Amino acid sequence: MPMTEEHPNAAAVKETLDGLIHGVSGHSFEVLNDLYHRDMQTYVLLNDSTLMRNDKDGFMAFIKANMGALKDDNPWVKYHLVEADDTQGHIVISRKNDATGRYQLISLSIDFVFEDGRWQIIREVIMTRDQATDA
Repeated sequence: MPMTEEHPNAAAVKETLDGLIHGVSGHSFEVLNDLYHRDMQTYVLLNDSTLMRNDKDGFMAFIKANMGALKDDNPWVKYHLVEADDTQGHIVISRKNDATGRYQLISLSIDFVFEDGRWQIIREVIMTRDQATDA
């Protein structure tokens, strides 16, 4: 069965990401270890065309270093797509934050897998934009 927005697991995948966003925004970084799959890979494409690649441990360190000093009481997020099937999920969102050192609008494509009784992020592709604008 293909992933769809109507699949009952789509709501669970969205709830998982909401928990991550609010946890990290509130500096509760322990949520990262549970939600990031052991084989997770991330790709961050910066405005200057630099591509940063990380595994789970590397990206957790990046998030802690860059988000640790931020105060993000109102984590802005816009969901463009939330889809799932029995074992996989996919979300496309936009966020505003300054995790890269500048307040920016970032676009994310996030892949999930249901394993060990929970939804986990297996891959994130993040693209920054020149400046934060309304999305």
